Amino acid sequence: MQKKKYYQLFLIGALVLDIVVSVLYYIWYLDRKIPTDINIVANSEQSFDFNLPVKCENTSNTCIKVMSNPGTDGMMRVTAGKSYGSCKAELKLFGIIHYKNIKFNVVKEQKLMPSGRAVGIYVNARGVMVLGTANVRGKDGVEYSPAKNILQTGDYIYQVDGKKVSSIDDIESILQNKDKASIRMKIRRGNENIFVKMKCIEADDGKFKIGTWLREDTEGIGTITYVTKDNMYAALGHGIADADTGLLVDISAGGLYKADVSTVIPSKKGSPGQISGSVELSDRCRLGSIISNTNSGIKGKITAGETAYIYQKKTALPIALKQEIKKGKAYILCQLDKVTDKYEVEVCSVYQNSKENKDMVIKVTDERLLNKTGGIVQGMSGSPIIQNGKIIGAVTHVFVNDPVKGYGIFIERMLS
Repeated sequence: MQKKKYYQLFLIGALVLDIVVSVLYYIWYLDRKIPTDINIVANSEQSFDFNLPVKCENTSNTCIKVMSNPGTDGMMRVTAGKSYGSCKAELKLFGIIHYKNIKFNVVKEQKLMPSGRAVGIYVNARGVMVLGTANVRGKDGVEYSPAKNILQTGDYIYQVDGKKVSSIDDIESILQNKDKASIRMKIRRGNENIFVKMKCIEADDGKFKIGTWLREDTEGIGTITYVTKDNMYAALGHGIADADTGLLVDISAGGLYKADVSTVIPSKKGSPGQISGSVELSDRCRLGSIISNTNSGIKGKITAGETAYIYQKKTALPIALKQEIKKGKAYILCQLDKVTDKYEVEVCSVYQNSKENKDMVIKVTDERLLNKTGGIVQGMSGSPIIQNGKIIGAVTHVFVNDPVKGYGIFIERMLS
């Protein structure tokens, strides 16, 4: 009898667990299927079929109208006016239970010139970045840790003893010419500016040190995604992060330079390859500036260079909003030698509510690209993805254990 009771309890528990898992899976499925934010071009009408038991309360304002089609589940019609703006539409499961709000934004129709050109990227951090702290062996033979628990990885030093610093040499000069046993620093930690004070240790080599690993600049090769009619560009599809800390670099200045691609190291399972080349950081090779560095890539202005880098109306393409992207054939533009070429890929998955720059999964299907690179390699980040005559996004990451596949970011996210 006791065993039977335990067995019944086990079955009840298993049933409850199964229901909970099913509900959680259904919520996860809904979230992947139904976006929380949708853009629609001004003066147009578009229908959405979520093929789910959700209905929308009729919503309208001066710029947009959203309504469910009668007698349908998950089908709604959105009509955008000529003015720009936003509105929220409430979705209800089975027309009864509140599920979520969708924000509809009326945006302008845009055309961009897809690029795919490889470029050299050089950025200066806004201050000197702290990579970590270290011990210092003093002149007395004792180990000291002057910066421990004072400076943190990711801090930016921008003032030392009242003097602005922008390079490691600036800090070193102040340390070696100081006239006291301690120094004061002004640092930026996240969005907060704070003062810190620490001792300077005279090391066994006679130099004064504070026991920190520092970095002041970053450089590499990447790919331009698009250029606007005003010659503003976007590249990479992901932000420039410090190689050691993984943190986004807070830039003060930066430049875009011509890159001569010389070799491509192919990707292999467990080992992503890369595009290698030479970059001359001189004024004559400078193409433009870097204005911002965000999780969606870098942006700036093209100010010089060959015609290939400048906006050309005849090669410009409209953008596709995320609801227009479909699984299936597409192609990317990238430079693996002296010229930019297009290569076939397949869009395998589209994630409507991704929180990162991983909005879709693409797979390389072009045998030429597979033979050259083994799939996606470092340096291809930013390569524009084009489907049905529209720019849908850019390559951002490679799957390390399956380099034939990688992630892409929506073009509308790069524009925001």
